[in-house]
Amino acid sequence: MGKDTWMEEYKALERSGDAIMENITQRNRTNKSGGDALKLSAKIRQSQNNFTYDYNSLKRDLEAAHKANSVSQKEYERRRNLLNETDIRRIQIQKAFEDNGQGPSGSAFGITNMGYEQEDYETEATQAFSNSDLQSQQQTHLKAQDKGLERISAIVKRQKEIGLTIGNELDEQNEIIEDITHKTEQVGDRVNRQTKGIGMVAAKEGSVCGYYFVIVLLFVAIVSVIILKFTT
Repeated sequence: MGKDTWMEEYKALERSGDAIMENITQRNRTNKSGGDALKLSAKIRQSQNNFTYDYNSLKRDLEAAHKANSVSQKEYERRRNLLNETDIRRIQIQKAFEDNGQGPSGSAFGITNMGYEQEDYETEATQAFSNSDLQSQQQTHLKAQDKGLERISAIVKRQKEIGLTIGNELDEQNEIIEDITHKTEQVGDRVNRQTKGIGMVAAKEGSVCGYYFVIVLLFVAIVSVIILKFTT
């Protein structure tokens, strides 16, 4: 069986997420209309794609290991909770990239300015909105995203509690099985001792029967001698 490298790959994925967030912070500090911001945005997109690919790869590997019973149920639940937390972080990274890098129009209304002025990419859907309207709708969109993240966090927390409960149940079941195994071994030892005792008794009974047979023969011989003596 090969070495289990799942946790090493997961830690590498965590480091990748940290690097993406650092790049987003760096991009947000640069001039958004300059070439450096464009280069960083392209780099961040590629990093996000790699992050998603590695996340899905870890998820597939975990499910395959679970089906092959190469990880315990408790470890499977623990790793699945880690992936759920990583998925939340992936969403947070995407949100940080869209909100701070591309502005309200990029994330809420399908307009990607990529460092250019908004009016260059104005669409018919947004021409009737004022800046305050756009900001209001953007805030509504962000609140909906926050609520979605809160629901995901609640689900992850619940799954973690279920995983811990299952782990505790498995530990208790293992203790019961170990106790049953120990008692079974004790009963087996007793049965073996009783079997040996019965064998010894049977052997002794065989010897006693031999003694009785000899006594009977001696008795018959004595009686025969006495009869012969009186008849002569």
